[in-house]
Amino acid sequence: MKGIVLTAMDEEVYEGLSDNEIFADLFNGALFGGKQVIRPDMLEQENEKKVVSAGREGGRRVILRRIRDVQKLSVIGDSCLAVILAAEGQRTVHYAMPVRCMLYDAIDYTGQVEHIVKERKGEGKLKKGAEYLSGMKREDRLLPGITIVFYYGEEQSWDGPLSLHDMLDIPPELKPWMECIQDYRINLVCSSTVESSNFRTGLREVFELLPLLKDKEGMKEFLEARKDEFMHLDAKKGWLVSKFLNVPALKELKENEKGEVDMCTAIEEMMEEREERGEVRVNQLIEVLLQQPCQEEAYKEIRRAVMDREYQKKLFDEFGI
Repeated sequence: MKGIVLTAMDEEVYEGLSDNEIFADLFNGALFGGKQVIRPDMLEQENEKKVVSAGREGGRRVILRRIRDVQKLSVIGDSCLAVILAAEGQRTVHYAMPVRCMLYDAIDYTGQVEHIVKERKGEGKLKKGAEYLSGMKREDRLLPGITIVFYYGEEQSWDGPLSLHDMLDIPPELKPWMECIQDYRINLVCSSTVESSNFRTGLREVFELLPLLKDKEGMKEFLEARKDEFMHLDAKKGWLVSKFLNVPALKELKENEKGEVDMCTAIEEMMEEREERGEVRVNQLIEVLLQQPCQEEAYKEIRRAVMDREYQKKLFDEFGI
């Protein structure tokens, strides 16, 4: 069964997620079961570039610089409690993601502490002792942060760690005291961790299509069952789907007087084109392998490449195909 390769440009995906309606829908659908906890009008853009001091090393001040993919500030409920929301987009699996998210969140919290300390010192009302030492009062509080990892890769099977504990080589002697070793869990969002019906924007269609990108027959059945819907898809939903699939035919679709686009034909053409491209790449790989001096070894390589998709990808990269 031949599939298609996802080639969405990250910049375009981030452009889509920067839209307040889509950003809110991502959190509501992925974390809150579709409940409208976050509204678009509650969101304010945050500075995604973070620069904080991390102390001194060798007499020099250490500065940490990190750039979030998309980050927004939201006021929750009538009590005006604010929450920092951040989305990290991943087209490929990141095997250090728990540490990466932990660092990003720590930078956010450190930045808040620095801001409070600066304000308190400016007021000049800190008492001697604990307040003066920390630069904060006992009643000072930080804004909570929620980071999600939005995985939109073609495989849709995240084989990376989901927590810091997954990354640690813990000696058997310490197993009974695992709870003493601090853990850090990531909020992974992909088609296998969400219910697509919980989303109201084009993210619903995105999560429905992602697991079918490598299943040609499954995609055909899906489009046939939802043909009427995809022939009259809301233009904004179509725009978001096009960001993830990065197909010219989808991006060039013109909406009708009702603000709709017909995506069925474009998706079918996309699949056929991708399948043809895949066949061409495989043929090119076979030609390269056949040029090896030992024909017996060449046939073994070809057989393995056909049976093992991961090995095939490795050879594509190795030979620049």
